[in-house]
Amino acid sequence: MAKDFETLIAERQSKMTQLEQRVAVYLRSNPDAILVDTSNTIAERAFVSPMTVTRFFRKLGFDSAAAVKKAVRQRFASQVPSAIGSRFDQFQRQRTLLDKNGDVKDAVTAIRQAAQYRSTPMWAKIVELIAHSDSVFAAGFQTMGYLANGLVGRLNYIRANVHELDGADGVYAPFFADRSARRTLIIIDHFRYGRNGPVLAKVAREQGAEVIIFCDEHCNWAAGITAFVVTLPSEPGFFFRPTMALHFCMHMLVQDVIDTLGEPVRRQLQLLSEAQELFGQFQT
Repeated sequence: MAKDFETLIAERQSKMTQLEQRVAVYLRSNPDAILVDTSNTIAERAFVSPMTVTRFFRKLGFDSAAAVKKAVRQRFASQVPSAIGSRFDQFQRQRTLLDKNGDVKDAVTAIRQAAQYRSTPMWAKIVELIAHSDSVFAAGFQTMGYLANGLVGRLNYIRANVHELDGADGVYAPFFADRSARRTLIIIDHFRYGRNGPVLAKVAREQGAEVIIFCDEHCNWAAGITAFVVTLPSEPGFFFRPTMALHFCMHMLVQDVIDTLGEPVRRQLQLLSEAQELFGQFQT
């Protein structure tokens, strides 16, 4: 596309119907929505019908929302300073247009989708890998670092040899220095994806490790590297997104690993309990 999507809307907005202009206002107030929302979501948030959204895209020269996503993805991803610097103003404008309870609805929808993974064969295999691999590593990119840290902290209560990869050394040395026969790497990230995530995942697979990726629906690289991809919907009603579904997934994961391990968890907790008594770090 020769011109950015927002400029294209502005140029053609005067020729749109009243309902189509409502879509235009929503997308101009929330430019990244074209990469985040489906046509149905855009329709719901702009208070129009899905058919109106389809007509809107056709007036811009596209057959569908998918065609627009494909056209603007590369351009949008390259505008890092603009996207980050204007995020607060865009978010504030969006909040004035949308239902104030929309963020709660988005979170509930995302959590329900996360729960559906629990009944899939893929989830069962993920739990087995985390429970029984010789070593488990977790890396959270961008604002997802705290989720990796929390996951590692909880898993260390129930099994040994779980490590966080924070990339502070620049080369993720703990993972590559580990010579365990069965290694599992967990990556947590969301759009806009950290540059090192795909590289780390690809090299880990090449070295024989299993890779599990928790991401949002915009991740177009994970499926080409591993079969273990947990894709969760974005939660656009929140300034930082997505979070609720990922939090819930981490809790489900820890609980299911506990159930899978069974008695060894009791022994691991006993060791930790003895260490707590030794150092006296907790109140009675």
